[in-house]
Amino acid sequence: MTRWLELKDTLVLAERQGKTPLEIEKEHLAQGVVPLHYQRNYNAISLSDQIKLLDSRVGVCGCGGLGMNIVNYLARLGVGHITVWDPDIFSESNLNRQLFSSSDNIGKSKVEVCRASVQQINPAVCLTAIPAKWEESDASVICQQQVMVDALDNIPSRIALARSCEKFNIPLVHGAVGGWYGQLTVVMPGDRILQEIYQNAEQQGIEKEQGTLPYTAAVLAGLEAAETVKLLLDMESDLRSHLCLVDLLNMSLDMLPKCNNNVNKM
Repeated sequence: MTRWLELKDTLVLAERQGKTPLEIEKEHLAQGVVPLHYQRNYNAISLSDQIKLLDSRVGVCGCGGLGMNIVNYLARLGVGHITVWDPDIFSESNLNRQLFSSSDNIGKSKVEVCRASVQQINPAVCLTAIPAKWEESDASVICQQQVMVDALDNIPSRIALARSCEKFNIPLVHGAVGGWYGQLTVVMPGDRILQEIYQNAEQQGIEKEQGTLPYTAAVLAGLEAAETVKLLLDMESDLRSHLCLVDLLNMSLDMLPKCNNNVNKM
């Protein structure tokens, strides 16, 4: 019979023993005791994989419509260490799609609001909030990440991120959205798919032309989070060799081999 650990007990034990909630959860999982807030993970993710997720490190570049949702999904699932970069503050234009945006948060740092929200969602998660562009971060911080996630809104930063990930031998999960449409792929070191898609690094992304709808951002963020978890748990994915195009207007999903250069540019 499965034994469960309630969150309130985790926090009490952490304070009493001078440990972090993350340490308490890992200790109990090793003994077959599952934190109750991972109950719905249980049949899909093994205890050993849950421990592996708690030990994992993921960097999310961008804390907007994609990034907020990605961080939310990873934190709820139990990815133990998340670093997020974004220099921006909330504005009214963010209210249509960005998860932690609200009228009370207008003018506040996106990454700091994200950090505080994650602490309420899952105290076991260690979230590092960096209120700056990822390009301005110390290289040692990027090197600590097992997976980097592209939640950016401009092409030059995406290309630079892909090059940096290749340099440090880090897998990159790429996603982009615009209006009803999105695209997704996994970029392993040596894969130049983003350079092929964005041959003009100074061009504007489709989000600048078509805007960003809330459900498009949420769908693509969910897919990016899923691909991130697959990488962390050493699971296979067709997106290592394919580019996925998502069309929510016509409810279609197309998988294009990466050797096919005739792809839509988002």
